[in-house]
Amino acid sequence: MKIDRSFRKLANTLPYMLAFVDNKRRYKFVNTAYENFFGVKLKNIKSKTIAEIVGDDSYQKISKIHDRVLQGEELELSERVELNDGRSIQLEINYIPNVETLSKRVNGFFAIINDVTEYASAAEVLRAVHDVVNRQSKTLSTDRIAKLLKLGCHYLHAQTGLVSHVTDDDYVVKYAYSEAEDIPADTTFSLGETYCSVTLESNKVIATTHASTSSEYAGHPCFEKFQLETYLGLPIKINGQTWGTLNFTSPEARLTPFTELDIELMSLICSAIENIIINSSKTKKLEKLAYTDFLTGLSNRLFITERFEELQPNDNQTLNITCFAIIDIDHFKTINDNYGHDAGDKVLQQTARKIAEQVRASDCVSRVGGEEFAVILTNIPRENAQSTLEKLRQIVAENKVALEDKSVVNITLSIGATELTVDDEFNTAYKKADIALYQSKKQGRNRVTWHYE
Repeated sequence: MKIDRSFRKLANTLPYMLAFVDNKRRYKFVNTAYENFFGVKLKNIKSKTIAEIVGDDSYQKISKIHDRVLQGEELELSERVELNDGRSIQLEINYIPNVETLSKRVNGFFAIINDVTEYASAAEVLRAVHDVVNRQSKTLSTDRIAKLLKLGCHYLHAQTGLVSHVTDDDYVVKYAYSEAEDIPADTTFSLGETYCSVTLESNKVIATTHASTSSEYAGHPCFEKFQLETYLGLPIKINGQTWGTLNFTSPEARLTPFTELDIELMSLICSAIENIIINSSKTKKLEKLAYTDFLTGLSNRLFITERFEELQPNDNQTLNITCFAIIDIDHFKTINDNYGHDAGDKVLQQTARKIAEQVRASDCVSRVGGEEFAVILTNIPRENAQSTLEKLRQIVAENKVALEDKSVVNITLSIGATELTVDDEFNTAYKKADIALYQSKKQGRNRVTWHYE
């Protein structure tokens, strides 16, 4: 698990001790409260095992507990621990296994020390927000925001969570989670009929737990119309401008006031939603600019590089990429020299289209420069990959490109391919395929050659 800046910043504001230990029982993160209590610094214990810190004898007493946690079991216990410095301390600990979404494998656990009952859910919010934000590329923005709204509702014990976009006097629901009735997207209210009008007017977090007894809210049109007792609202800012609101509501009064921690955690969720909205709104425009080769319509080198990294396995995944290939148009310079660059562009476009037609939706084809293309084939046996590459080579060779002057150009391809291992990075795979491509050229072009170690 990666510990990012947002996680570290919020974790260090928590008043209880928090540690993350990987599945080899090595410390990977402890917050400030943990450092202060135990008189240690993260830099001094990071990557050291628990036994090295607390002593072998003390660790023997709790190692079986950790065995169960690393098997995926969540545990609460009160334990006396003997430290290396001679201190004997009684700790209340909640162990929460960290389970990878795809493989369901436990890659470590959180240890929440002290007030377990009050703060365990806060750590879960931290972890869940971290997971949602760091899996943005793999999930639709609607699903990610719905998950964050559900998370906020469960943490606050609220009935409904909404993300609204406000334009003039229109309050438009864009995303919603409700444990009561569904609220469809684009449901529109007058801004003045919502508590969010107060939030936007004050331009800060606004909260009430007993609206009916509040002078500010009891006579508000929102209370008269919806009878909402509990409300927590935060302004959503996009590029420095007010975009709308995030709010959580319930018809029941909340038993306890919202705490600073509650507001801090909901602010974190709000920031995550802001980032998702920004990224979502930019995606269609920026992906075309950043990831597309405009001449051929294929993705470009940047895209296939990032896609390669997404598909390569981490500790909890199996290999997704099984073949990487580089495809080069033979004698392309001669085409440009003899027929001009417009003819060369047409050859590139038609060849790109033919290549793309031969691969699956799960595969990836990109133009990586000049007359060179790269292909990722996923979850495919070697012989099937060979058949795919050979078929696209043949189809391009059989296809003639008609130019504007009525002349016809025959196109052939040289292809270099490599099978991948879990250790291959993009540059490594590219070099292997490039070596194989050189062999295709050397052996007469118009062929598929595989790299061999």
